[in-house]
Amino acid sequence: MKKVSLILGIALAALIVVVGYQSGHKNDSSAAKASSTGHAKSRERLESDVSGSHEKSPVSAVTRRTTDPKREAEEVKVLRRELETVKAQLEKISRPLGQDVLSSTVNCEIIPGETLLTGGYMTADGNYELTFLTPRSVTLKDGSEGFEVKCIIFSVGSDFVEAHGLEKFATNAKNTLQHGEAWKQDEVIKTFQAASKTDGAGVLSTPTVTGRASTPFTLSFGGAGVAQFTIEATVARSSNGNFAIQSRVERTPKAEP
Repeated sequence: MKKVSLILGIALAALIVVVGYQSGHKNDSSAAKASSTGHAKSRERLESDVSGSHEKSPVSAVTRRTTDPKREAEEVKVLRRELETVKAQLEKISRPLGQDVLSSTVNCEIIPGETLLTGGYMTADGNYELTFLTPRSVTLKDGSEGFEVKCIIFSVGSDFVEAHGLEKFATNAKNTLQHGEAWKQDEVIKTFQAASKTDGAGVLSTPTVTGRASTPFTLSFGGAGVAQFTIEATVARSSNGNFAIQSRVERTPKAEP
């Protein structure tokens, strides 16, 4: 009886081990299957998110917004106008290189009542030419502010330059940039009075122009047998009440009669 009980106990223990093994193996397979399914779902979700991110891409949105034909056509027009402006400026700057041109370019501010003195280049006769620009505010017919600019082209010899403190203006450069100074009116008057008593010194031209503030103007004068002058300038009221001047004076040789 004891022997039979022992055999039954051994058999029962073996059965328990087998059932436990099968149950554990089944649970492991289920876990593996669940894990595999989870990975698959994760991949599907990731692929879905990535796909969605492409659809919401800001690059695509920007590309769609900037493909407006009317807007692009207007931008092209603006760029062409800017290009033409740059080309004109380059031609003006390079013109002295291909021609016998003397010039002086100045951008500055002066106090109302002052005169801008610029130039100082030497001409073929050995004299130095100076340009005096005196702006004053005027009221135009429509009630807006304008400017009257008096331009004086002045020619003096080297002796006069040294005697009246104008050495800083005398230059061997044919084309100068930012070569100028603001003068008080009493200094201008004294210089002209002294020049009137000096041989070889004199005023070549005294044109006056009136125009709107911030609007460019051009003066061209001269004639057969005399030098040709061109004065381009813009005068505007600065934020502190001064006169902002952009000016360029050009002199070409004497024209043929």
